[in-house]
Amino acid sequence: MYLYSLTLQRATGIVCAINGSFSGGKSQEIVVARGKLLELLRPDDNGKIQTLLSVETFGAIRSLAQFRLTGSQKDYIVVGSDSGRIVILEYNKEKNVFDKIHQETFGKSGCRRIVPGQYLGIDPKGLNHVSRKWTEAVDNGANMLVTVPGGGDGPSGVLVCAENFVIYKNQGHPDLRAVIPRRADLPAERGVLIVSAATHKQKAMFFFLLQTEYGDIFKVTLDHDNDHVTELKIKYFDTIPVTSSMCVLKSGHLFAASEFGNHAFYQFQGIGDDADVESSSASLMETEEGFQPVFFQPRRLKNLLRIDQVESLCPIMDMKVVNLFEEETPQIFTLCGRGPRSSLRILRPGLAISEMAVHIREDGRINEWRAPGKRTIAKVGSNRLQVVIALSGGELVYFEVDITGQLIEVDKHEMNGDVACLDIAPVPEGRQRSRFLAVGSYDNTIRILTLDPDEGMQDLSVQSVSSAPESLLFLEVQASVGGEDGADHPASLFLNAGLQNGVLFRTVVDMVTGQLSDSRSRFLGLRAPKLFSIIVRGKRAMLCLSSRPWLGYIHQGHFLLTPLSYETLEYAASFASDQCAEGVVAVAGDALRVFTIERLGETFNETVIPLRYTPRKFVLQPKRKLLVIIESDQKAFSAEEREAAKKECFEASGTGENGNGNAEKMENGGDDEDKDDPLSDENYGYPNAESERWVSCIRVLDPKTASTTCLLELQENEAAFSICTVNFHDKEYGTLLAVGTAKGLQFWPKKSSTAGFIHIYRFLEDGRSLELLHKTQVEGVPTALCQFQGRLLAGIGPVLRLYDLGKRRLLRKCENKLFPNTIVSIHTYRDRIYVGDIQEWILETWTDDECKLIIDRF
Repeated sequence: MYLYSLTLQRATGIVCAINGSFSGGKSQEIVVARGKLLELLRPDDNGKIQTLLSVETFGAIRSLAQFRLTGSQKDYIVVGSDSGRIVILEYNKEKNVFDKIHQETFGKSGCRRIVPGQYLGIDPKGLNHVSRKWTEAVDNGANMLVTVPGGGDGPSGVLVCAENFVIYKNQGHPDLRAVIPRRADLPAERGVLIVSAATHKQKAMFFFLLQTEYGDIFKVTLDHDNDHVTELKIKYFDTIPVTSSMCVLKSGHLFAASEFGNHAFYQFQGIGDDADVESSSASLMETEEGFQPVFFQPRRLKNLLRIDQVESLCPIMDMKVVNLFEEETPQIFTLCGRGPRSSLRILRPGLAISEMAVHIREDGRINEWRAPGKRTIAKVGSNRLQVVIALSGGELVYFEVDITGQLIEVDKHEMNGDVACLDIAPVPEGRQRSRFLAVGSYDNTIRILTLDPDEGMQDLSVQSVSSAPESLLFLEVQASVGGEDGADHPASLFLNAGLQNGVLFRTVVDMVTGQLSDSRSRFLGLRAPKLFSIIVRGKRAMLCLSSRPWLGYIHQGHFLLTPLSYETLEYAASFASDQCAEGVVAVAGDALRVFTIERLGETFNETVIPLRYTPRKFVLQPKRKLLVIIESDQKAFSAEEREAAKKECFEASGTGENGNGNAEKMENGGDDEDKDDPLSDENYGYPNAESERWVSCIRVLDPKTASTTCLLELQENEAAFSICTVNFHDKEYGTLLAVGTAKGLQFWPKKSSTAGFIHIYRFLEDGRSLELLHKTQVEGVPTALCQFQGRLLAGIGPVLRLYDLGKRRLLRKCENKLFPNTIVSIHTYRDRIYVGDIQEWILETWTDDECKLIIDRF
């Protein structure tokens, strides 16, 4: 027996990423580590990122590196993990797997500081041993090393990325130092650190892309004569969201694995040869106060163009599962992101689709065939060369298409009763006809008949099912496991049947004898599934229309049956045009819809609602179906201050007020990227303020309309950290909202705050607005709030305290000071209180009698 720990959805955050030709040839792929997942990605011809392979490693991947042996045409992957080993992997495109070539144990398991699993250095042209040849002290603020190409490709050495500087070092070579340009609005006490780097190397040139913690990318070049470097230059390139890794592909693309929010795929529009802000080692000037800084102002993207993005929930700040929309399955509500990339995401199970059109007309030739006597045509099945018609009474009429394109009647066959459904298998490659016809009858049987002219539509096999079949579909599955260049498995023929009891029945058809085997069933919905053949990624797939639509398709060598995140459909068929290569035309009610299916292999379809600041927590109002969210950010300006600063910037530059209204769009669930705004917060981040500055707001949001009904901005440097709804014994106000805040919170040099407060709000306008009743000052930061037996439980530092509602403030009833650490969460179940602190879970029980006794003592 093997036990696996599998998540509902794979991790979306990326720890590190590398690029190379892992499948061999000229194609380039990207390998990413998503915690314990190792994935192989490849951009298609349209610039969309596709996942070729996803492998569960059951461990924490700490580092990745790629290398190529001399004379080889493919790259290998080196993985460092918490296993205490490094593993060398090769991608096998025929089997679509990572083959382990070698593994080496170098330390104990676990992410230990003394075990060197976090960093990897690759040099396939050195010897099979390592010896220390040179040691030199580096800057105290150094945090990253970037390898400089050597041999015939460059001068060798390393770039030392330190606070405010980039330094070139090599054995026996004098240091070259250049200052990193800084934003003009960055406070003087704030330094600039490099957090991500990428190298682009060609035969005649190379350069580096370095990104700072603020998202600004700089192009770094070295002027050199053989092994001697004469100058180090740093030029402003572009600004994108902060990344954990960057990969420059030879195809002229940049993959940016974002630290927070969605990952992006960019196309190079230029390589930064235009005039822009630049600093160099030759122009470095030292004054009495230190080195002279170089300033720049971020601008819109000039060298990069975003062409695709990969959804990421990282980091998830809070999450709840509830069916607010009264759909078939509950929705998952998550608070994601940080700062200007913050969002509320609503996850629905199913694949995402893009609707292309809602009306279409089609003209074509008509071939007419009249049924004999008074019989009517009941059912029809066809492929590209064959047609079978079922008449009322159970007679089957078989036609074939001749070389002139005309239908020729070939054979007839009488069934024992009316035909419920039928389908013809697809014509095999290189053949003139298919041998198999499937016929479903109302006696709960499915029969396979031969269409061979010499055998006269004889029965080959019979299958009993649990209910009368409503729809039949042959599906020939030929999985290309290696992607575009991989080899195909031998085709398998499956017969799928939608039964009237809502079950999808699936069985394997022997392609020689027609016998049925390996039968499986799955309940899809309350309506009998109707089955239709469509094309997805160039291969046949199955669309099942029950109470909700489902898609059966091949992904990474496996057959998946996944619901679509779309409304109920009646009928569907494949649709292709110049604008829509692989579409689906479907009937929904009285409308005709054309759509495409996107992001195969994903579990959820996301609805993204942008937020103003970093979301901390949220609560639900199930009766009113609203959400209340608290948001807060440190070292940031309020939305009003940012808009005023933007207005001044636009007026000074003469560009007009292009950015006005962006904050209002974000608060009402508008687009998260305003293309007309040259300083979009989503791309460039918020302007940096002093470390003691906090901004915060309380938001009431209607998830159905994605609109904000109430937004309260906290004043006087307060920030919200906890929230809950509470019903006090006093029913005068009904359900109230409690919010815990801190004023002037600092984390360094030690954690401190000016004051803490618990705000009590009441709901107005049917819960769509808030009014402050009062706020109570407390001696610490209220990091956890929860209702308990008609009162409010608050975790304030290590103290657990019970409050009741007063006219002007909260009234302290009892408290427990036995907790050693700061309380971060409180949950109640009946008479039990579950308290989570920073280091462990503590279970505390208060009975009714104990509560009354403690309250009486007050």
